Amino acid sequence: MREDLRRRLRELGVVQGVRELQKRQAPRAVPIEDLVPGQFHTTSRGQCFVAEETYPADHRHGDLRLSTFLQLLPETVLQVEQEGFAGVDVRRVCFLDTETTGLSGGTGTMAFIVGLGFFVEEGFRVHQYFLRDPGDEPAMVEVLQDRLAAFDGLISFNGRAFDVPIIENRFILARAVPPLRDMPHFDLLHPARRLWRYALSSCALTSLEREVLGVRREQADVPSGVIPFLYRDYLRTGDARDMKRVLYHNKIDILSMVTLAARLCRTVADPWNLEQRDESRGLSGGELYALGRWYTDEGRLGEAEQAYRAALDRQPEVEPALRRRTLRELAYLLKRNERRDEAFAFWQQLALEPGRHVEGVLAHVELAKYLEWYVEDLSRAADWTRAALERISDWSPGKRRDEKRAELRHRLSRLERKMGQERPPNSRSAS
Repeated sequence: MREDLRRRLRELGVVQGVRELQKRQAPRAVPIEDLVPGQFHTTSRGQCFVAEETYPADHRHGDLRLSTFLQLLPETVLQVEQEGFAGVDVRRVCFLDTETTGLSGGTGTMAFIVGLGFFVEEGFRVHQYFLRDPGDEPAMVEVLQDRLAAFDGLISFNGRAFDVPIIENRFILARAVPPLRDMPHFDLLHPARRLWRYALSSCALTSLEREVLGVRREQADVPSGVIPFLYRDYLRTGDARDMKRVLYHNKIDILSMVTLAARLCRTVADPWNLEQRDESRGLSGGELYALGRWYTDEGRLGEAEQAYRAALDRQPEVEPALRRRTLRELAYLLKRNERRDEAFAFWQQLALEPGRHVEGVLAHVELAKYLEWYVEDLSRAADWTRAALERISDWSPGKRRDEKRAELRHRLSRLERKMGQERPPNSRSAS
């Protein structure tokens, strides 16, 4: 090999033969206490490390301040969470999130980080109980038992199905009384889905952060799916640098639950009073449609109608399928309230929506019913019924199409018989 080429390769770090390879020293393992602020809590069963951080109450997390949650009235919270949260002071609740050795749960899954967030006089404090070694779990359980006893309520995101059962299992295995079993629990996941399922493709917490809360995570974050593997690497190497990223992920989850609870409760309680909202954006058509359904279920029919009408005003933002759903729900709402003349106008709009969709056939039938029984215009009722029969001709073959076709043919036959009975007798029969 030419000497100039050999020298160039050496400058680039390319060498030949193992004698020229320099031994690379393994990086020094950094313990967790050197990476994050916190302290060791000594118990009768060993030590547990707790990372601690306090935020000012007016700390802005996305579009809202943490203190927005403290402004919620008890009756506002109860409009969203009605099961067992009555009488709970929002200042005496804790926000819970765990990071575990597996994502499927079960008795073999350990929570190696239990994060708690709660309000104190100084602001909002986050405690993250970190399991440096599985053998330290009894100490973690003892510390958590004392800490959790200080709260009157619990708020989580999917905690009822995941976090709480895991913690209860670990307490039982440690022969300790599970502290969360009888505590009032506000799980944000299901009401969040109820409000945002028609506006977002995903109601995962990270999606809600981005699309609803205005939260942007730093590059220090780590995806949830790799967290169990990072903890296994930590147990093998003792190097906690990746655990600092996991603690950051857990901390942001807790902060997001605070502002998510505030946004969720305020939106359901009073979506119209935008002056009291810290966020500048208005509600989307999907959110307004979901509110309409929510209010209908709660018997708040005036607010449901207002929400549906507001959703229809979001043109052209509202996608066609959502617009059809909104027209259908609003027309049904008016019909149930004996406002059939007003409902008729929305059934007409729905019938004229383009496409061979199910809602269109439904609207044709409702128009035929109204014209037959309340206007007594049998001819127009029969026309709408024939149009409905023509519409279902493009439906896929199957039981649903056959049943609907039989129903419409029966209706049309009845209308035609009634029209025949109403025809004036001809001259021969009259004589």
